[in-house]
Amino acid sequence: MPNPRTTLLVANPTARSGKAKKFIDDAMTALAEAGLSPEFFATLPEGATVPALAERLEREDAARVVYMGGDGTFAEAAKAIILSRERAGIDVPLGMLPMGTANDQGRSFGILAGNKALRTNVDVIAAGIEQWLDVGRIEAMDDDGEVVRSDLWFDSCGLGLSAQILYRRNREREWVEHVPFLRRFYRDKVVYTSATLRTLLGNLVSRKTFSLDLSIDGQPSHYEGVTDVLVQGTILYAGDWIFAPEAKPDDGRFEVVVLRGHADWAAAAIGGHKRNPVTSDDLEVLGVPARTVPMGKTIEMVVHKPDELEDVRAQIDGEEFIACSRYRVENLFHHLRIIVPEDAQWI
Repeated sequence: MPNPRTTLLVANPTARSGKAKKFIDDAMTALAEAGLSPEFFATLPEGATVPALAERLEREDAARVVYMGGDGTFAEAAKAIILSRERAGIDVPLGMLPMGTANDQGRSFGILAGNKALRTNVDVIAAGIEQWLDVGRIEAMDDDGEVVRSDLWFDSCGLGLSAQILYRRNREREWVEHVPFLRRFYRDKVVYTSATLRTLLGNLVSRKTFSLDLSIDGQPSHYEGVTDVLVQGTILYAGDWIFAPEAKPDDGRFEVVVLRGHADWAAAAIGGHKRNPVTSDDLEVLGVPARTVPMGKTIEMVVHKPDELEDVRAQIDGEEFIACSRYRVENLFHHLRIIVPEDAQWI
């Protein structure tokens, strides 16, 4: 058989109220001009993308998959690659044409988002330099320890305030879709900003927290007054924060950030900003202790919430995940090949 040459471009043509179609056309042109033989693969609703794309890969004529879009499209493309490898032994790398807002995966490796960066990103794909990425598997369990849902994630997963913001954003997005005039303006960053401010203000007034039993590679610890738990795969969080500068995306470990209260959030936001000129010594002078971020391969979390607190929300890669009282997160070492710049550094 001839060597596979086809590049499968995976994107949602209805995204951004249909504006994505022009971006897709531009990407197909750029990929063709780079000699990458593009073929468009449209995402499908209700979780159908992953099995359909895996079946397409099993024809064995694709050299690579390239996702175009946000975190959700990255996850669908990556899961399809993993499924085709598990099912038929076919493994291809994943290239990135990010269009999302935070773009944690892309920025963590030096890849900018948007149509202006299209030609540069296509050049990166054409060069074909690969790097391993560790993948997370999360299992949500009931009180008896029975797994009720399992999924893969590639950037981060978390519990608490950040997941609650995501939940509120999605509910507001659903509501505004039924208001034709308003949905033209109240969308994207505006919706997310509104949900963030309302959730933070509400939590500031109510001061609702939960306690957490955390085990990292068998080492237990207990936390009171928790507002948020973040488990990081890539180095960047929300496009601008680095909580563990020494972390690597392919070292077999995930970083666990536990935040307690708004003061802790503020300290983390200041100390963890990627352009932050404030050193740990400066923070110590201000009475803010340096943050220690534990790392490990297997992370187990048990959530204890007060009766007056609603469900502690959960998220994976910026998408809602089932709310439970127990979770197990496992690092799947070197589980996905991604295409990166020659000097892959965060930006």
